[in-house]
Amino acid sequence: MNRPDLAAEVAAAERAVEEVLRDRAGRQPQPGGETAEREEAERQVAEHALDDWLRRVAARRLRDGAPPLSADDESDLRRAVLARLFGLGELQELLDDDTVESIHVNGAGDVFIRDVDNRIRRVTGLLDGDDDHLVAFVQRLAAHEGLGERRWDVGAPALNLTLRDGSRLHGLMAVTRRPCVTLRRHRLLDVDLDDLVRMGTVPRAVAELLTAAIRCGESTVIAGGPGAGKSTTLRGLASVIPPSQRIVTIEDTLELHLDRDTERHPNCVAIETRPPNIEGRGELSVVAALREALRMDPDVLIVGEVRIEETVPMLLALAAGNVAGSLSTVHAFSTGEALQQLQTYAMVGPERMPGESSARLIGSALDWVVHVERRVGTDGRIRRVLTSVREVCGSQGIQVVSNEVFRHDRNGHAEAFAGVTDETRARLAQVGYDIADLAVTGRFVG
Repeated sequence: MNRPDLAAEVAAAERAVEEVLRDRAGRQPQPGGETAEREEAERQVAEHALDDWLRRVAARRLRDGAPPLSADDESDLRRAVLARLFGLGELQELLDDDTVESIHVNGAGDVFIRDVDNRIRRVTGLLDGDDDHLVAFVQRLAAHEGLGERRWDVGAPALNLTLRDGSRLHGLMAVTRRPCVTLRRHRLLDVDLDDLVRMGTVPRAVAELLTAAIRCGESTVIAGGPGAGKSTTLRGLASVIPPSQRIVTIEDTLELHLDRDTERHPNCVAIETRPPNIEGRGELSVVAALREALRMDPDVLIVGEVRIEETVPMLLALAAGNVAGSLSTVHAFSTGEALQQLQTYAMVGPERMPGESSARLIGSALDWVVHVERRVGTDGRIRRVLTSVREVCGSQGIQVVSNEVFRHDRNGHAEAFAGVTDETRARLAQVGYDIADLAVTGRFVG
């Protein structure tokens, strides 16, 4: 809203309508039924409250001798207020900007953005109300944006939410001086492995190896640090899963959105975990979601991020052959560290697996680990690069045995090796792939 006078009126109208909605919520229970029905009922109340407010403003302006709002101004004001109350409001312009990577709100009016080149700058004129206004705004998003309503209050100070455009919202309040909100955009929701090759993330020869691995039902873990591109890489790898296979994905907040791609993945179900409600009921943990997913007859099981509690149940499902293959991500800074991380999770998790048992489980459940990271190019721009591919070969004592078949160092040198186990070579050959195609003399050529 570029006009300061109309922006002030929008803020005043929003406060007035919010007060009506809060008063209504306090006096009567929320209507039952689907979230869309509840939102429509609230929207009707908001529109009536907005009509009343506009009539009062018109009367006040007439009394004060001020010109009335024009029809266009009223229309713009109405659209802006409803967008703030039932949409993404002032944040929408940032989410529509392809150069924005993430948005940091450190309290009302204290807004920063990180761009695709990893530069951070302050943004003025957005979310300039008080902190209560910011909390109310995020609470409305929590009520309407996800698969089901999520709490964000003193009793539930952390919020994780997927917005309608696929962006991920994290909120924290009561344990910080001011309510803080972080939004991470997922710009590459429609991406395949060829796209990753064209962007320079994955060399062509490595893409061919990973395509063969996925098509012969092998399980792959994608490792990387925060913002390294793990989810984007997973989407790219998932694009080569045959459409005939049934996929079930499990995530804390929906980010992969493979189920939206009905052409590549016509038989795909996305499960989102859920925290308990205010009475402590209704929780669906990742472990519980895993149990349900295995009852859904999946060919491929995808776990958005593997952490401590779900590590052993997921590995057991893969080792038992309940699914034909799996994709998942883990926070780690190399392929070797990813295997160590998973073994640590198995050892310190609820099952308390000893070192030898955890190594044997990982060695039998997983086939490949790949690593991606953010790197700064010579032009100063951020690139996501696949830096390592490691074959999981089994176990020996407390060690997971593995073999790195591709590496790309920070100096730009890449090497590939064809030395894999006979079992892996034979499985890849079943889908027409010869691992010898990966290796070349001297510098690796993608």
